[in-house]
Amino acid sequence: MNRGFILFGLCLALLMNAGRALAHDARPLSILIAERSAHAYRVEIRMPPSLETDNRPEIGWPDGCSVSSRGVQEGVEATQQTMLLKCSSGLDGRRINIEYPLFNPALSTLLRFIPSGDTTRTAVLPPDRLDWTVPSSSSRMSVAHDYFLLGVKHIWEGIDHLLFVAGLLMLAKRPRRIAVAVTGFTIAHSITLSLSALGVVRVPVPPIEAGIALSILFLAREVARPNTESLARRFPLLISSVFGLLHGFGFAAALSEAGLPQKEIVPALLFFNVGVEAGQLAFIAAILALVFILTKSWRFDTTFQRFEYLSGYALGLPAAFWFFQRLQLFY
Repeated sequence: MNRGFILFGLCLALLMNAGRALAHDARPLSILIAERSAHAYRVEIRMPPSLETDNRPEIGWPDGCSVSSRGVQEGVEATQQTMLLKCSSGLDGRRINIEYPLFNPALSTLLRFIPSGDTTRTAVLPPDRLDWTVPSSSSRMSVAHDYFLLGVKHIWEGIDHLLFVAGLLMLAKRPRRIAVAVTGFTIAHSITLSLSALGVVRVPVPPIEAGIALSILFLAREVARPNTESLARRFPLLISSVFGLLHGFGFAAALSEAGLPQKEIVPALLFFNVGVEAGQLAFIAAILALVFILTKSWRFDTTFQRFEYLSGYALGLPAAFWFFQRLQLFY
């Protein structure tokens, strides 16, 4: 397979993804409901910065529930609203509605209900669903389903992670080297994801997010200025594994927003990771399918280096933007 075709297809895909990455923030709306005493709850609502101030949601609580106090904390990364909720009876089996005053912004919603002395119940709602009936109990099957979907959702909305994987494909090029590099990335980020999610290792989020952007910039330079003797070109497994450790902490930061149910930690963590891998493999398959179609549909004989250069910039431009944007979170 002509290397030029591979990079041409990847370049097109990356340019489309880069535009999406700069166009909007895909982080979800997050709602945490923690029971403090009988029928009294503390509610935390995290809203991404992409959500307009006049379109912030209101929660439609069941009959017999009322909000006794409310506070808002503005932040660069998210806006957090907290409230105290009192109900005449428990929330089990009752419906909660999410009501946007202007329009549905097409955000997914992460919901977590922590009853006193019982199992945490979680749900991942797609953008077109704005209500949730609190389940009376949590089962391993529902935990596996929700956390698998959460993993898939995170990798597909985490354009920075996908750009890094695409950079690995361009760096490795040949099928065997691609398989080895992707396997190294998978194993490495699975290790740090598990260690961080279980609380064994704690790393502040802002440096991790900035480091992830730098990892993409590193690959962008290697792609745009190819050097067959460079460390990255000779040992893509080493590069993918080292940076995979960094990306694993990024996955863990996303998982921390949803939280882990205390009595179902192992299946939740396992299926979140499986979801991440499934989404990653689907992305790789889509890129390779695009490359295959291009090789069958086009006759391409122009210079190889031109498209390698463009692919490097398709990686590097959004990564540079993210790096400087994420530096603001240090302060």
